[in-house]
Amino acid sequence: MESEKIKTVLNINGDLYPFRVKPEDEPYFREAKDIINERLASLKNDYSAYTTSEKLMGVVAIEALVDALQVNEKYQKLREVAQERLNNIELRFDN
Repeated sequence: MESEKIKTVLNINGDLYPFRVKPEDEPYFREAKDIINERLASLKNDYSAYTTSEKLMGVVAIEALVDALQVNEKYQKLREVAQERLNNIELRFDN
């Protein structure tokens, strides 16, 4: 049975964002909010004189997606290596 979703509201860069999430996912949303706000604060400190908050939010979104893509690529490579090793172990037992 799929768990019920709960409402959570995240304050990101002074704006409130409501979400309906699984209870077990809420800590991830809260951690993401903290990471986003920390990264935005850092970028504002360095670049606020040159750009807008909206553009900085875009930078944070792109950085997060690049990180996710890199992690996924590493995960896929790790899966391939693990599967190859399991296949080699299986071959040893078959011989």
